[in-house]
Amino acid sequence: TEQMIGGVRYEMVELPDSMMSTTLWVGNLCEFVTDEMLSELFQQASSLKFVPACVARKANMQSLRYGFVTFRSVEEKETAMNLLNGYEHEGKILMVESIRDHEIAGRIRVPQKIVDYAVGPIKRQRKGELNTMRRATRIFASDDDDDNTSDAKPRWDRGGSRDRMKKKRKKKERCKNKRGKNSRWC
Repeated sequence: TEQMIGGVRYEMVELPDSMMSTTLWVGNLCEFVTDEMLSELFQQASSLKFVPACVARKANMQSLRYGFVTFRSVEEKETAMNLLNGYEHEGKILMVESIRDHEIAGRIRVPQKIVDYAVGPIKRQRKGELNTMRRATRIFASDDDDDNTSDAKPRWDRGGSRDRMKKKRKKKERCKNKRGKNSRWC
């Protein structure tokens, strides 16, 4: 990671499915709250000595005033929600909520630091196997006239102008091979 004045710069990544049920969103943080302070606060609800916590920041390291905390189990997460929602910390009343996907934007993005801590850094997989711990389910487009079956393609994988251009090139190549030159017969 790149070191910057005041801390570490984080890259935002999609929250994996394996962490959806055990991660909390913490809002209305004081701008001076650090990752360590957030972790210490949420240790009250956990049996661990260290709770992975991360404050979201802009590229210039200014706090976005919200953060994420992940727990070992759903029970610990629920305990933390009940215990710390509405708790006053550094002069601000915290909002502690479960994470859920956004209807329009899709999967929530969290600092990579917290994902690396919970499921490990990205590693090469043998034989092209999927790393199921880092998998993030894609949201499928829903049109009224389309039936959303299991073979429906995600919004980002529908194929567009690139696919049309590939088909045109293939057709043009077939015509060249058939007649030896570009022809209107194809």
